[in-house]
Amino acid sequence: MSPDSPLPVALPRVAERPRLFVHPHFLDAETCSRLAALARDDEQLTAKGVTVRHDATGSSAELPLSLDPGLLELARRVAEHLGLVNEVSYTFRMRRYREGDGHPAHIDTYTISGFHLTATAIICVAAPERGGQTAFLATPEGPLAVEHAVGQLVAWHNLQLSQAPDGGLDARPEPASRHVGVPVEAGEKVILSLFTSSSLEALQGARTGSRAGDAARASVRRVNGPMPKGLRGFGRCLAIVDDGVPAETVTLLEGACDSRGVTLVRVDPRSFDYAPERALRDGDMLYRPAVSLQAMRVEQQLWHPRVGTFYRDPGGPLFSNVNANLTFARAGLPVPRTYWIHSGDRALIKRWVDELGGLPVVIKALGHSRGVGVIRADSLPSLYGIVDYALAEGTKPLLTSYIPDAVHWRVVVVGDRGVSSYRNVTDEDDFRTSGSSQREDYLAAPPPGAEALAVAACHALRHDHGGVDILEGPGGRLYLLEANFPCYYATAQLEIGTDVAGAMVEHLLGRAEALAPAPSAPFPTLTR
Repeated sequence: MSPDSPLPVALPRVAERPRLFVHPHFLDAETCSRLAALARDDEQLTAKGVTVRHDATGSSAELPLSLDPGLLELARRVAEHLGLVNEVSYTFRMRRYREGDGHPAHIDTYTISGFHLTATAIICVAAPERGGQTAFLATPEGPLAVEHAVGQLVAWHNLQLSQAPDGGLDARPEPASRHVGVPVEAGEKVILSLFTSSSLEALQGARTGSRAGDAARASVRRVNGPMPKGLRGFGRCLAIVDDGVPAETVTLLEGACDSRGVTLVRVDPRSFDYAPERALRDGDMLYRPAVSLQAMRVEQQLWHPRVGTFYRDPGGPLFSNVNANLTFARAGLPVPRTYWIHSGDRALIKRWVDELGGLPVVIKALGHSRGVGVIRADSLPSLYGIVDYALAEGTKPLLTSYIPDAVHWRVVVVGDRGVSSYRNVTDEDDFRTSGSSQREDYLAAPPPGAEALAVAACHALRHDHGGVDILEGPGGRLYLLEANFPCYYATAQLEIGTDVAGAMVEHLLGRAEALAPAPSAPFPTLTR
């Protein structure tokens, strides 16, 4: 059970944040082979009362220390090297990853019986031929990946400690300990994980480790060099300008980033201080789901031409289109005839109504969502009253044709394709529509030409992304209503699992890769 080559009890330390240790020869090859064989034998484990689970992260099981004569000694040796007594856990977690298996990004953190999960230790008993690294995505110096080898121990601390007002210790999860199990490309990875739960005082007094030698450092590399295939975006960050957008807007993007090795950073425009050091690196990415004027200004501040975005215009977010309807019409796209209402002149309004085909007509005040500001006028008196009120409130609404018995489609565009499309349904006692709760509305094929029209609409506004609203008339004719950027993209993903967020991150990565290699400089400081 002794290591192949003895090393001091103090573990070689290869990084400060997280405090990361690598012992390249912690366990001998014979013991590794025996434990790997045990991990592969579902029938034997089940016979011994161990439940084996199989899911997208491979196979896993909790192995009691009493299961194998060597496990108790192995746990003792881990504790000795970490300098931490494990007060809670009495198992090793076995994980077996086959080709294609990986683990999404996460931080190991929980508290039980007053003890904190202070450290994680991974012992590799079977190493993959390619892939399968454990990658830390958000270290201050940039992402790093640990290549696993048979007999190797990798361990890290999960908490940041600080002084509490009462003189004690406070703890919060260490953001730099966020890690991902890169999917295995070839072969198989089998690891035993020991989660050490202890007091904060014990963590404060834990060993800091020794200076890492060449053998320990050889398994760890920074972002420079070829990327692991499973982490296409390794080393890049996606800055999200978020002033309170729906939670799923960001969490879905975060999941898509995790699976590609991208670090997502939230920027709150409400507290942004415009400091010169708040800058994105060449090859990073930027997306603003927020729609406030302050959010737009922060996005403009963060943007520069070597940042990947959804903007097609060389001026990025500095370009602003103030007349989308006319832009669509000049591009030859089929929009309902529209007038901007700038006056309450009754004769002018009546002439416009006649030119639109008569009543009813639709008045639309811009800047709102979910149908707010969209009003149908069925008589001239009601139309005049609505116009007078809108003008008095400082609104310059649109006046447009009403298309009866039309079907409302929403197409979400990314790049040159519609990645999701669905029917919106008419609300009860209303002419406006909203998102459906019926699966068939999300699986229905859009009418011919709708996807191409949606893509053309976004491109006309110089965007590579948007939520496009299209009406399908009773005879099949399509009418382009609007192309929203940013847009609420998550509907189809939440309803039927369409990976819109994944398509968005892939597109941003493509733009970033074309502009610059993955940055080797430390991650930008975008928040205070």
